Amino acid sequence: MGKLIWHQWGRLLAITSAVYMVWASFWAYLYRKFFWDMIGGTLGPAGLIPGKNTKPLVNLVVVIPLLQTFTLVLALLALALEMPLPLVLNTSIHRSIMLRIVLYFLAGFTGIMVYQTVDCAIYFIITSGVYAVALSKGEKITAIGEGRIVVV
Repeated sequence: MGKLIWHQWGRLLAITSAVYMVWASFWAYLYRKFFWDMIGGTLGPAGLIPGKNTKPLVNLVVVIPLLQTFTLVLALLALALEMPLPLVLNTSIHRSIMLRIVLYFLAGFTGIMVYQTVDCAIYFIITSGVYAVALSKGEKITAIGEGRIVVV
C-alpha cells in the first residue's frame, strides 16, 4: 500500500466540490432560498416566513442574487486552479497551497448561506482541511510540462 499524498486527494475533492457548486449555483439562481431562514422564522400560510433578524441575508440571496454570483465565481476559480489553464500552469499561484486553503474556506463560507450550495460548501471546507494537512506535512506542488503534477 502506498503513502497518501494529501494534496492530490485535496485536488480530487476540490474538483468535485467545484463542479457541484457550479451546478448548484445555477439552480440557486432559479430557486432563490436562504438556507438559515428558519432562525426566527414563523410558519405562515405560504410556508416559512423568515424573521426580521435575517432580513439582510435574505436580501443578498433572494432579492439580489449576490451570494449565488460569489459562489459561482469562487467555484470557477477553484476549477481554474485545480485543472490549470496554460496561463496559470507553472506559476506560484498554481503551486500555492495556502491560497487554496483560503480560497476553499471562503467558498465554503459563502456557499453555506445559499440553500442549494450547502452540501458542496461542506465539501469545500473539508477540502480546505485536507490542504491544511498537506501544508503541515510539508508537501509541495510542482507542475512540469502539460499539466502533470508531481510531488517534490
